[in-house]
Amino acid sequence: MVVFGACGMLLLLSLLVGVLQPAQASPACTQPPCREALVAALVPGHGSCEGQSGTGCKTVQSDAPQRMEQRQDFSQGQSKTGVKERLVQLQRCMRSIQETGGPWIHGPQENSLGAILSLMAAVLTECDLHCHSQALGAMAKRLEGAAVGREGEKDLLILLQSITQYTPTVPPLERLHPKDCAEIYSLGIKENGIYTIQPDLHGPALEAKCDMEAAGGGWTVIQARHDGSVDFNRTWQEYREGFGSPLGEHWLGNAALYALTSTGQHQLRIELEDWHHQKREATYNNFKVASEAQRFRLTAREYSGDAGNALSYSKRYNHDGRSFSTSDRDNDRYAGGNCGQYYGAGWWFDACLAANLNGHYYGGRYSGVTNGIYWGTWYILTDGRTGERYSFKRVEMKTRPKLFPGLS
Repeated sequence: MVVFGACGMLLLLSLLVGVLQPAQASPACTQPPCREALVAALVPGHGSCEGQSGTGCKTVQSDAPQRMEQRQDFSQGQSKTGVKERLVQLQRCMRSIQETGGPWIHGPQENSLGAILSLMAAVLTECDLHCHSQALGAMAKRLEGAAVGREGEKDLLILLQSITQYTPTVPPLERLHPKDCAEIYSLGIKENGIYTIQPDLHGPALEAKCDMEAAGGGWTVIQARHDGSVDFNRTWQEYREGFGSPLGEHWLGNAALYALTSTGQHQLRIELEDWHHQKREATYNNFKVASEAQRFRLTAREYSGDAGNALSYSKRYNHDGRSFSTSDRDNDRYAGGNCGQYYGAGWWFDACLAANLNGHYYGGRYSGVTNGIYWGTWYILTDGRTGERYSFKRVEMKTRPKLFPGLS
């Protein structure tokens, strides 16, 4: 069911009118994409929009070949129109549809939401409709997905703001979503929540939890533990792709961590809470995860905070610079076995650990193997009187660019 109606769309368009500036007409397209069918276009009628009188237009789909000549003529004339004028045309048509109660439906039917969004994508990117039709079609599908999502208005606004930042007269880029939560924050969205991001320009989009409040905001949450509902004893592939849900316990994925930190400098923030409501944090101003070819090697340096630097505990237990290991992929420095298998978690083990935030979730104290959620510079490894260990109640790991605009 479509939850983003014409009124909401018109409101967003009105907000964006002030953002867009008049631009020079896009140059004529002479490449093969010019011969492709249009995704959607506005056909100037004789004062009609779906049969209604007055100023208006008509949305048409690429499966109407009898109107191709009309659409081509219009698209050529449209290139002489400024962005604001084109946007006004779109608003007029949408208003006409709203007044006549036109359906907002999916599929190839006329007046579909996809047709409107495809045209809007062309308007905002200042790209002639007869060019790059495949790219515009892909963009329309992504926009439509945001429009009908759980929080459609917010997600669509983020996408539209991102689109307006593209260089004029070029085809839309593949990445239609912000790279990370810091980029979302820079667009003026400063509410905590679940947002769609695309860390890798050539990779798929994914859902991520954004912390827009802690230490200036803009954090992309990469790991969360708080109730033990998700088993973190997973395979190499599962840790690479990610698991769980950003609504609850999850691991964003090592491939995503690499994409997020592969360029520029980044920070890592670790937040810990014990079962006595005490909270501490550790921040690393030099954070990076290498590619899979380099076994997702960890860089975590320049520590600050009050939880202690457990990632660089000692010469033997130094997680900085170590490769990632899982129960089925042994990359640690322990000659006597597989740390990931022994402690039941995927982590940047040394030989073996002074920290393991992906350990088993226990309700406080436990006995046996030290396989709980562990941060060795806050709680001692073993209680000398009882022989018990201690596991944390809540932990979150999050990252953002070091040169974050919210800090300036």
